[in-house]
Amino acid sequence: MTRHTARVSRTGLVIIGLVLLLGAGAVLARGLSASTAVLGNPDAPLLTQAQVQYPSTNSWVWPVVAAGSFVIALLALWWMAAQSRTRAVRRLPLEPDRRHGTTTLRADAATGALTDELDSDPSIRASDALLHGSATTPGLRLGVTAENRADPALVRAGIETEALPHLRGALELEEVPTVLRLQFSRALDRHLT
Repeated sequence: MTRHTARVSRTGLVIIGLVLLLGAGAVLARGLSASTAVLGNPDAPLLTQAQVQYPSTNSWVWPVVAAGSFVIALLALWWMAAQSRTRAVRRLPLEPDRRHGTTTLRADAATGALTDELDSDPSIRASDALLHGSATTPGLRLGVTAENRADPALVRAGIETEALPHLRGALELEEVPTVLRLQFSRALDRHLT
């Protein structure tokens, strides 16, 4: 999930939460007879008989409800798809001046070299990497599974001082913003001593 997607998700959830909070407040106020002039008497039905009969006397109501439901369902599907969407970089340009030719590097070759280097470390069990964003300023998502007895500080220091500088050198970039997800392998023989 990108920062933009997270911001949109938070905004959407805040709006939905406020709408639900306002609805709950109105129901509570009606139940407590806080504003009978605006919300009505708590003992009276919410809908009048004319309002109950309205959908059966007007044939356009149910198609409009179905269309609105369809739009809401499409928005919900778009929102769910946006949560998992990442713009993965496929190729990276290595030659800044196109007059001298074009040199590109496949992103999976760069991330493959990075994960091979990490996997050769005895304290790391597995790793996976993804370059995302734009091809000129990529970001890195790095997932590392370390052995259950490994020191987290040493694993992180090894990644920051060896593997990431090698990647930046290969990509000829000053910096590659990185999100590191470090987890530890599960083992039946793990003991706290």
